[in-house]
Amino acid sequence: MKHIRLIITFAALGALASCSKELKIDPVSFGVTTPAKTYSVGDTVHFDFTGNAEFISFFSGEPGHDYTYRDRTSIDGVPELQFTSYAQYGTQVNTLQVLASNDFKQVYTAAGVAQGTWTDITSRATLSTGTDNTPSGIINLSDFLAQKKPIYLAFKYTGTTGSTQKTWTISNLKFNLKLADNSLLPITDIASGGWAQVNVLNPAALWTISATQLRIAGGAATAADNEDWVISKLLYLNTVQPDVAVAIKNVTQKINSFDYVYTKPGSYKVVFLAANATGDNQDYTTKEVELTIQ
Repeated sequence: MKHIRLIITFAALGALASCSKELKIDPVSFGVTTPAKTYSVGDTVHFDFTGNAEFISFFSGEPGHDYTYRDRTSIDGVPELQFTSYAQYGTQVNTLQVLASNDFKQVYTAAGVAQGTWTDITSRATLSTGTDNTPSGIINLSDFLAQKKPIYLAFKYTGTTGSTQKTWTISNLKFNLKLADNSLLPITDIASGGWAQVNVLNPAALWTISATQLRIAGGAATAADNEDWVISKLLYLNTVQPDVAVAIKNVTQKINSFDYVYTKPGSYKVVFLAANATGDNQDYTTKEVELTIQ
C-alpha cells in the first residue's frame, strides 16, 4: 500500500479508472546506472534508464526526499524554546509569566483562557530585570512531548494600579526540535507563531504583535489593573511531513535519462520508484544508487 500511494501521485489516473473494462498492464522492468559513484558538489549526476516503466519518481536522499522516511509522520527529538526579553520602567515584579497548555480550546476570550489548563514554565527561563535582549536560556519542553499532544504557548502579563506598570518586549523567539544529530527542526518563531491577544483586565493595554516581537506597555501609575495574554497557534512538537519523491516521468513522456545536481557534500541513497499503472492495476519496482558527493 505504501508504494501504491506513491504510484497514484505520479499522474492523474482518473481517466483510466473511469473505463468500465479492466485495463491490463505490462509487468514493469526498470534499471538505472550512473557513470560514477563519486561526484563533487555542483557536478551534474547523470542517471541512465532501461526498461518499460511508464511512471518514474525520484528520491534524491536529501532531507525531505529520503525514501526511508516516506511514511514518517513523527520524529524523536527534544523541544527547545528560547527567546530574549526586555523589561522597562517601574518596579513591579513578577509581571510576566510563560505558560503552556495542551487543552486550550482556541477560544481567545477571558473565559476561554480560564477554561484551559496552563502549566507555568516561567521558572525555566531567565527574564530581563532591565537589560535589553536578555537570553532566556534553552527551555526544555520534553515533558510536554511525553504527553503526545500538541501545545499552545502563552505570555501572560499582569500589572497593578498605583505605580508605573512594566513594559515587556519579547523577541528572537525560536522554538525548535533538536534531533539526535544536533540539527534543529523548526517548530515556530515570532513570525509564524499565529499569535493572538486576549484581554482579561483593562483593554487599554494590549499585546502588540509584529513579525519580530511581542510587546505590551502597562501604563502609568494611574492605569487600571492589567491582565493580558498573547497565545500562539497550536504547535506540533515532533510532527513532520513524510518525505516525498519528485515525479520525473509519466505515461505521456519518453525519457531515457535524468540529471541532478547536489549542492551539499554527503553520502546519499538515491531511490527511483518505477511503475506501470492503471486505475485497476499497479506493478512497481525500486532501484537504489549509492552516491558520495564531495
